[in-house]
Amino acid sequence: MRWQNRVKHLQSYWRKQSATKRRGIFYLVLGVSLWFLFLGWRVQRSGILAFDKTAVSTVVQSTGSRPIRIRLPKFRVDLAVTEAVVTDGTWEISETGASHWNSSANPVESGNVVIYGHNKNSLFGPIRWLEIGDEVEVTTAEGDTIIYRVEETAVVSPKDINYVLPTNSERLTLYTCTGFLDRQRYIVIALPDSGDF
Repeated sequence: MRWQNRVKHLQSYWRKQSATKRRGIFYLVLGVSLWFLFLGWRVQRSGILAFDKTAVSTVVQSTGSRPIRIRLPKFRVDLAVTEAVVTDGTWEISETGASHWNSSANPVESGNVVIYGHNKNSLFGPIRWLEIGDEVEVTTAEGDTIIYRVEETAVVSPKDINYVLPTNSERLTLYTCTGFLDRQRYIVIALPDSGDF
């Protein structure tokens, strides 16, 4: 009975308000609702930075030393790198650093070293401003630092798995989300530094 009285009170209050005030209240409630929906979507998506599931079927047997740190000197970004697996099409991802896909190659091996992270300015967001020739440093668990130079950048669909598949020669592939509602992937391809720069 008590809640019915409250409903009647609210209906009475609503009728007494002017049309302009009612419109304002409606838009305020709508805006707040949309904001909470957006936040909920971001939280739900926070653990997913995936490419198509078929990429999971390709596994590389790595023998080298895994990457533990990545630096983008141009932007003073210095991040820990953790190993990550793909389970049921969901790519594990670090919330505080970068992630190395454990099915990809390790640095100094012949193959594709895939490292990815969230599109945040303190994480992997700055890779979107890397240019051809820029330096990327990767440190391995054995303490070696390998310098790579950016060779190519691209914006692709998550269905375009070619960028994360194995390669015959050593290559570093960095990626993060980009675009409206994070529907695309920003890719950076870097090759070992040949000393030409």
